[in-house]
Amino acid sequence: MGCPARDSVVIVRREITFRARHSHHGMLFEPPHEHDFRVILSMVGEPNEEGFICDFRAVKRIFQRVVKQELENSDLDQRFSYPTSENLAQWIWEQLDPFFPLYCVEVKEKAHSGAQYFGKTVPAASFSSEALH
Repeated sequence: MGCPARDSVVIVRREITFRARHSHHGMLFEPPHEHDFRVILSMVGEPNEEGFICDFRAVKRIFQRVVKQELENSDLDQRFSYPTSENLAQWIWEQLDPFFPLYCVEVKEKAHSGAQYFGKTVPAASFSSEALH
């Protein structure tokens, strides 16, 4: 089987975890608690001559240096006014955007709960309220 066509667009994903604690003190109140956060980084682009978008090892290495080193075993309340999955996803995007052709950063607090951030690539108007329910 050959490589994807050079003019095709491919999305690749790399999942990485970190452990941290946070609380909620705005509209919702929850005392400090820990999560094993799962971060799913999606990158988009045309495959190179070898058929890949980026080196997954480089993604992990840079994530560890730029994101995980800052957040691992930390109290997210000390870094963010509101340490929600939404705000974490946006912050992670801002840290990694200079390194990778990001399409989406997803942060999951639990298997059933998380947020996806698409940067400026997906206008909010493209999501109808019906599509979100």
